[in-house]
Amino acid sequence: MKAREYEITIGPTGEVEIHVEGFQGKGCVDAIRFSEQMIGQTQELRHTSGYYEPDEDVTLHNQQRH
Repeated sequence: MKAREYEITIGPTGEVEIHVEGFQGKGCVDAIRFSEQMIGQTQELRHTSGYYEPDEDVTLHNQQRH
């Protein structure tokens, strides 16, 4: 299984930028939609070259640890 990474940057005025790595095709959009559940709606979406590769099946799980 490929390593998948999220890089989350919170700017000084509260804006949040998320960069996802390791997804192929439109699976990256599914990953962003998953993160919207935690941080809110996406304002702007920019695609990398990985977006234009063949799609892969992506299953995301939300686990909370206390």
